[in-house]
Amino acid sequence: MESNGEPPNKTAALASAVVPGAAAAVPGGGMDFLSRLPDHLLVDILLRLRTKEAVATTVLSQRWRGVWAQLPHLFFDGVHPSVPARALTAYEALAASEAHAAADIQSLAVSPDQVDARETFAWLSLAAPLLCGRLQLDDSRAVSDEMVELFRGRRRRHDGEASEMPCFRRATEIRLRLGFLTQGLPRVGVFDALRLMRLQNFQSRGQFLISDTMLPSLQELTMRGVRDMNVLTLNSKSLVSIDLSYLMGLQRLHITAPRLHQLEVVRCFYDSLKPVASITAERLEVFRWNGPYDLESVHLGEMPCLQTLGAPPIDTHRWRGFQMAQICAGFLGRFTAVHHLELDMTLGVSAFSSSWIQLFLWSPLGLKLCNVIHEHKLFSP
Repeated sequence: MESNGEPPNKTAALASAVVPGAAAAVPGGGMDFLSRLPDHLLVDILLRLRTKEAVATTVLSQRWRGVWAQLPHLFFDGVHPSVPARALTAYEALAASEAHAAADIQSLAVSPDQVDARETFAWLSLAAPLLCGRLQLDDSRAVSDEMVELFRGRRRRHDGEASEMPCFRRATEIRLRLGFLTQGLPRVGVFDALRLMRLQNFQSRGQFLISDTMLPSLQELTMRGVRDMNVLTLNSKSLVSIDLSYLMGLQRLHITAPRLHQLEVVRCFYDSLKPVASITAERLEVFRWNGPYDLESVHLGEMPCLQTLGAPPIDTHRWRGFQMAQICAGFLGRFTAVHHLELDMTLGVSAFSSSWIQLFLWSPLGLKLCNVIHEHKLFSP
C-alpha cells in the first residue's frame, strides 16, 4: 500500500503500543485503490479483523490512521492486561488529532490472559467516558480452579489496593468477572443509562449499596462469588430482577424494590448462624431462598403476587439433615399458598423414621402447602 509521505515512525507508534513489533515499513509500488474507499467501507473491512489487527493498520498510511477509531465494537481476547489501556489511549489521541471525530464505542469486551488490578482499573477508567453500550470483562482465561477454591475457602491476599469502579454514565450493560480483585462502586457519579449489571468474582470492602441516586435505570442485578461483603443494601424503584449467590461473609441483607418481580438468594450467609434480612417487594412473583433462615431475624414483607417459591433444600445424608428440614419447614410456614413450589429433597433411609414423618405431617409444611405443590424433586441414592 502506497504511503502518502508521512514519516512512518509517528503513525507506527500507535500500532506498536498495542501490537508490539508491528512493522513500521510500508511496501511501495502500485496504485493504492483500497485507501481511496470511503471511511464506512474501510470500517466495514476492519470489522472483519481482530481488534489488535485493526489497530495495526495505522502503520499503513496516514489515510488509515483514524479508521480503526471509528470501530463501534472492540474485543481484546487473550491479551496482556496492559493492552486495552494502550489501545484506548491511542483511541483518545486519534480522536483528538483527526479532523473527523472518533465514533462512540458501542461495545467493549476484554478477556485478559492474567489478572492485574492496576492495569484493569486503568483501562476501565479510560473506557468510562467513551462507552455508550455494553462492557464485558471475562477473567475465566486468567483464573485457575485453584484460585477459585482458595477464594471460597479462606481470605485471599488480593492484588493491590481496593479500587473504585469508574462511573459509566452512558453504558447500558456492565458484565464484570474481576478475578477476585477488590472493588466497589464510585462514591459519586450517576450511571444514567445502565439497565443490567452483573458483578462476579470480586472482593468487597464490607458494605455495598445500590440506590436510585446512582443507578436510576437499573433493572437487572446479578452478584455472584463475592467475599467480605458484610452488608448489602438494595434500594431501587427500577429493579425487576435480583440474583444473589455465593456472597461469602454476608450478614445483613436489606432490599426495598417495589417493582421487583424475581429474587434469588442462593448460598449466601456462609459465616452467619443467624442471618439478618428485610425484604420489601410487593410485586414479587418468583422468590427462591437457598440458605439459612430464621423467623425472628429474616423479615419478609407481604408478597400477594407470589407465583413460584423455591425453598431451602433438605439433605438427610448430611449430619445437619434434621436441622435443614426444620429450616425448610420454618421458611415454608411463612407462606399460606403458592402456585408453584420448588422443593429439593435428598432422602435416605433415615427419612422414613418417625421423626421425619412427624415433621412433615404436623409442621406448617404439611398443613399449609399439601394442596399447592406442583413440582417436587425427590432424589434417592
